[in-house]
Amino acid sequence: MRKCGWISGLLSIGLVCWLLHPAAALAQATGPKAKIPAPEDVNFETKDGVNIRATFYAGLAKKESIPVIMIHGWEGARGEYDALAKSLQEAGSSCLVPDLRGHGQSTSQKLADGSTKTLAADKFRPSELDAMVLDVEACKKFLMERNNRGELNINALCVIGADFGCILALRWSALDLTAPPLLAYKQGQDVKAIVLLSPLQAYKGLTVRDALAVPDIKRISMMIVSGKSDNKGAPEAKRLHQSLQTFHAKVNSNDQEDVKKNQDLFLVQPDTSLQGTKLLGPGLPVIVNIGKFIELRLKNKLADYSWSDRKRAE
Repeated sequence: MRKCGWISGLLSIGLVCWLLHPAAALAQATGPKAKIPAPEDVNFETKDGVNIRATFYAGLAKKESIPVIMIHGWEGARGEYDALAKSLQEAGSSCLVPDLRGHGQSTSQKLADGSTKTLAADKFRPSELDAMVLDVEACKKFLMERNNRGELNINALCVIGADFGCILALRWSALDLTAPPLLAYKQGQDVKAIVLLSPLQAYKGLTVRDALAVPDIKRISMMIVSGKSDNKGAPEAKRLHQSLQTFHAKVNSNDQEDVKKNQDLFLVQPDTSLQGTKLLGPGLPVIVNIGKFIELRLKNKLADYSWSDRKRAE
């Protein structure tokens, strides 16, 4: 068996290769396949009036479709996730990829007096950076509407972030996981897995300190990805991984079934110095890694994350 040295953590060699080797994930069943819907450009408004432009990749698995929100990095744009979104869509997931406020085509905000403000990220004050979690919340609201049409399962939500987007992914997920329960309907607690590409701990004064103090964030299924030759990012990713290990179940690395069933914290380090969404490029196994992670931690556990009508939550 060819050894795979791109992942550390609690995985056995057998599952390491299962997770990292593209050939294992690309094997497909024969027979006719349903036509995959074309990506759809959509727009919706945040609570504070920002018009968010996004691309929606609808999955075909309906109430078993895993919803995925993908958050780009600082000065990034939603197109950077196109290859990953299409790959996950083909596997049945429903992916929503926004341009964050002040980026790409999300540059317009309606103010309380009815006027419109043009947004530029390079001019954001700390309060405007903090408000960017509302962009992710608006994404969830969009997906909630699709959930209530029976087109996906919001209760099995995955959030993916890249560099600065990792900070937003963690901060928003902490808000979702700590939303107070309501008597009338389920509110929050929908995020079940997080993927972080070249995660940052802080940027422009925005940090993950408070988010990582939330117990449910420490215990959530998580994949951390960083290039092995990324001199700054690799050590930071390792530190984050090590800080979370205590909160995740130990598995018997000699028992592949135990690993496959219970491993829920992964550190993936491909042999590259590339960072953020560039880790999703051809020649690297990261897109395959993410697909297998979603299969392992979400698709295989849908019995625990059953679909429900959440119309009352709107």
